[in-house]
Amino acid sequence: MRVFRYIVVYMLIIQFTLPLFLQLNPIYDYRMNYDLVKDNTENIDFILDKISRQIKASEGDYVIILGDSVGFSGPGPSTQSIGYFLEKQAQEESALAAKVYNLSMPAMQTGDIYTMLLKLDEKGIATDKLIFNVIYAGFVARNPDPPPVFWLKEELKRLDKEAYDHIYPALSANGYKEEKGILAAIKRILWDKIALLKYKDVLKLNTFSYLPFINEEAETLGDFRPWYEKEGLAEMLQEPEYLNSFLDTPFDMSKNNPQIFFLEKILEHQKGKDTLVYIGGTNTELMPEQVNAPGYKDNLAQIDNYFMEREVTYINFQNKIDNQYFTDHVHLTGEGYQKMVQIIYAKINEGD
Repeated sequence: MRVFRYIVVYMLIIQFTLPLFLQLNPIYDYRMNYDLVKDNTENIDFILDKISRQIKASEGDYVIILGDSVGFSGPGPSTQSIGYFLEKQAQEESALAAKVYNLSMPAMQTGDIYTMLLKLDEKGIATDKLIFNVIYAGFVARNPDPPPVFWLKEELKRLDKEAYDHIYPALSANGYKEEKGILAAIKRILWDKIALLKYKDVLKLNTFSYLPFINEEAETLGDFRPWYEKEGLAEMLQEPEYLNSFLDTPFDMSKNNPQIFFLEKILEHQKGKDTLVYIGGTNTELMPEQVNAPGYKDNLAQIDNYFMEREVTYINFQNKIDNQYFTDHVHLTGEGYQKMVQIIYAKINEGD
C-alpha cells in the first residue's frame, strides 16, 4: 500500500510539474519545430502555452507571424528565417518589437491561420501586431485539393463550429473524416489530462536535444541552394501539381471561395489591430509563361485590389526580390528572406 501511495504521489508531481521543466527550445527556435508539429498538431498547444508564459513574464512588445512555407521560411534553417531576421532587426533598431513569434507552418491554409488566431485568443496571446502571408495558389479553385484547412480541422470544429460546418463539404470532398465515437473521446480525454501522454513528443525532444543528430540542419525542409544550382528543377515545375498553382482562370472573389471566406473571418478578427498581409513573389525565370499570362496578371490585380480596399497594410512581393535569391519557384534563400524582412520592416515603419 505504501508503494502504491508513493507511485500516486510521484505521478501527481509529474502531472503538475512536467510542463514547467520542459523547455521551449528546441520545440520553438524562431519558428515552430516542423517535425514535432506535422506528426501531432496537439504539440502546438505546448508551444503556445510556453509563449503565453514568456509574454506574461515580460513587458516587451511582440509580433505574431502566421503563414505557410514562405512564412515559415523554408527550405533553410531557422536562423535564415523571417522570424529570425525580423526579431534581430527589431532588437537592433528598437523600433518595432523586442520579440517576434513565428507560428507559420508549411501547407498552412487560410483556414488554419484563422483557427490559429482563435487558439491565440484562447491562450491569452494578443494579435495586436500580426503579419501573415497568402499565396496566389490559395485563391485558385480547389479541385478538391488542397483542403481549406490543412492542419487544424478538429480545432476549427471545437473553436468555431459554424465556420467548420460551412466548410465541411470542401473538407469531406478532400477525403477528411471526422474523429467520432467513444475511442476518439477517450483518446482526447487521455491526451488532454495526462501529462506524460500530452507532452511525450516534447519530452523526447527535450531529453535528446543534446545529441549530435538533433541539430539545426535537421529542421530544414530540403535543399536550400539557389534554384540555378538545382538540376531538373525547371522540368519538375512543369508537372501538373505545380502548374495548377498558377492557373489563370478568373478567380471567384466571393465567400463561395474558401480563401475569401476565411480571409473575411481573419480580417474581422483583426479589426482595429495592426495587421500586415503580404503575398510572396514568383521566380519569373522559372515560371515565365505562367506569370506573364494575362489571366494570371488579372487575378493578381484582383488580389491586390481586395487587400488595398481593406484596413490592412499590404505588400505584393512580385518583382520585389531578385530571382537570384530564390531556391525554387516561390521560396527564397536566407539572403532572400532577409531582403523580404527589410521591405516588411520599412513598410511597417512608414505608418509610425
